[in-house]
Amino acid sequence: DEIVCVKQFRPPVDAHTIELPAGLIDPDEDVVAAAQREFEEETGYVGKVIDVLPASYLSPGLTNESASFVRMEVEMTLERNSLIYNGQMKNSGLAGCEEDCGLEKLLLPRVGLLEALDDLRRREDVKLCAALYSLALGMSVGEQLRNESDCKIMK
Repeated sequence: DEIVCVKQFRPPVDAHTIELPAGLIDPDEDVVAAAQREFEEETGYVGKVIDVLPASYLSPGLTNESASFVRMEVEMTLERNSLIYNGQMKNSGLAGCEEDCGLEKLLLPRVGLLEALDDLRRREDVKLCAALYSLALGMSVGEQLRNESDCKIMK
């Protein structure tokens, strides 16, 4: 199991960042359609939406910007996804700023995501998006609780 992330240069922080694929919702779109479009544009993969969280605010003390988090599943048996994964097909969805910023798809491990992000931060001196880092922290806590529970069951 892997988490699909993107790495790109972000001028406001003057650095490369590691983020979840994301984008703006066009006027004629809903959250699901925008998530599928942005995911395919940024990664090349076709994903299936399996959960949509309500809009939440990332920094309500500074801005009214909100984000809806969408969980997607990528079926690797689909020919397009398999070709992208194996490097046999180029992602042609990148355009404009995304292409200019050298957007790069990263596949990071679901188990141990927090450690993988910390390793990338140290090794490549990248900045981490708060939403991705928070997700990784929550997953890490879940892994620890699951391991503790498994240990209690074995005793």
